Amino acid sequence: MDEQQHNREERTQQISSDELLTFSVGSGVIYVLIALLLIYYFHDTSLLGILGDGMPVLSQLVIGALFGILAAVGVGFVSYRPPVSDILRDFAIIDLISQTRFTLFDRIQISFVAGTCEEILFRGAIQPLIGVWWTSLIFVALHGYFMFKSLAHIMLGLMMFTLSAALGFLFEWVGLIAAMTAHAVYDFLLLQAVHKWGLGK
Repeated sequence: MDEQQHNREERTQQISSDELLTFSVGSGVIYVLIALLLIYYFHDTSLLGILGDGMPVLSQLVIGALFGILAAVGVGFVSYRPPVSDILRDFAIIDLISQTRFTLFDRIQISFVAGTCEEILFRGAIQPLIGVWWTSLIFVALHGYFMFKSLAHIMLGLMMFTLSAALGFLFEWVGLIAAMTAHAVYDFLLLQAVHKWGLGK
């Protein structure tokens, strides 16, 4: 009976992983399509032109990876301690992550798609039009990180806003590939932390 239950859980998890992959890739495609439309109508360059700007690719990858590691350590340090740790599950995106059993493949593909496609849209397409601060405001609001129930809720929102703005400056100073790499590395490390230690109460 235990083996049958285990097999059912594995099948359920496999379906969940397939649905997760479909949602992740589907939303990523939508982000990129919106970005391409914005770039086509409102920019005087192409996506390839934006990707080609900045430091050499290898430098961007290294700087982006280091930034992502430092950001994950910093956010993780704050998030795993009161008062922020006490309110994490109030945020829908964090609650969803904490309740979902991600495989290693899930964690890799979610991090890659989010890091790549979200940065193409927000940093590559939107930020040159409205600037770092407004882009970060929209980015954090769409992720549901703005809550004003307590000081801890506000702290987390400000922390995520600061992280988003830092990605914006990374894009401006180093390049879009650096911002994409940093975002992907950050997401992967935090998903790894949730997988290993859990998140929130």
